Amino acid sequence: MRHMNTSNFDLNLLRVFDAMMVERNVTRAAQRLFLSQPATSHALERLRKGIGDPLFVRSGREMIPTAKAIALESTVRSMLEQLGMVLEEAQFNPLTSKAMIRIGLVDAVEYLLVPMFANMMRSEAPGIRFFIQGFDASNFQSQLASGVLDMVLSVLDVSAPGMHTRKITEQPLVGLVRKGHALAKNGRATIRQLNQVPRLVTSARTDRMEGVYDRLLEKAGITAEVVYATSHFFAAPSLLEKSDLILVTGAPIARLLCAQFPLATIKLPATIPSFRPHIIWHERTHRDPAQKWIRDKIADGARSLEPAGQSVL
Repeated sequence: MRHMNTSNFDLNLLRVFDAMMVERNVTRAAQRLFLSQPATSHALERLRKGIGDPLFVRSGREMIPTAKAIALESTVRSMLEQLGMVLEEAQFNPLTSKAMIRIGLVDAVEYLLVPMFANMMRSEAPGIRFFIQGFDASNFQSQLASGVLDMVLSVLDVSAPGMHTRKITEQPLVGLVRKGHALAKNGRATIRQLNQVPRLVTSARTDRMEGVYDRLLEKAGITAEVVYATSHFFAAPSLLEKSDLILVTGAPIARLLCAQFPLATIKLPATIPSFRPHIIWHERTHRDPAQKWIRDKIADGARSLEPAGQSVL
């Protein structure tokens, strides 16, 4: 039996092993680890020599794990997670952290969460810096993977590898129109009525006139034409006030705008489902203690602002 000398074993090699088990490809593993491909290949060779097993064998474009690698997988991952937790607890302190957190979200959601951010900057985490920006639905996942963004608050689905999501409380959709609008008389509308009213959408997309809830609406049979799309959410109330357009948005956002502008909410048909907004982030920040702390704070902040059990996002 071959005995391995662990006294000078490089624990970073276990990160390479874990990335290879996930990606089954040296290039993708290197990207996950933010290393060059040669450096990753060299680390993998050192690991093979140290363990005395090829660990991964080529099959086309994939690297298939050996029986030894499969046997090691759960133990290695558990070791890395436990080590990460120990190091995080020892190193992270929000009162002294100087982390920079890059968050993608729309301006209306930022407005609702400002009290939470202000409290963190004032007392809980005075050294943490926040870079808040809009994001494009077509490339936000690559921005999360590359580090342009650390997390996104959205209702968008994710499909890229290495993505994580954390759902927040369910939220109903409502229609928002000017006071005196034909739909405002009864305070509710049928699918047929909704399809007769031109729509306003708020969207960060640059390639087509589509709002973030359009797929939900289409499934419910709403196909009314979008005649105005804007990435500037706070232009919406003035547009609604001076037109017969309708905006479909979350109930808390509608309440916020109705309190400041002569607007009215319209109850939508029950066939239009509520949605569940979520925080989205990439594997590269999954175990980072500052990032985890901020995600927890955002989730708590959203819940603390929920009137009658409804989400603010």
